[in-house]
Amino acid sequence: MFPLLFYTITDKCISCGKCARVCPLENISMLDGKPRWNGNCTHCMACICGCPTEAIEYKFISKGKRRYYMMEE
Repeated sequence: MFPLLFYTITDKCISCGKCARVCPLENISMLDGKPRWNGNCTHCMACICGCPTEAIEYKFISKGKRRYYMMEE
């Protein structure tokens, strides 16, 4: 299980839910308007790359790194 503590949700989050929709494993649910990762994450980074406001970071690894916008809804 990979808890939320590996992920940082910044104040850029607009509660759009796109991270939950693009997750191929349906591992993200929205709780109080913020994403919550459940126990089936494979670190595909679809949530990070799919976030329209770049509000999701994975530890320090993704911070300041380029996003890959190749996922369509």
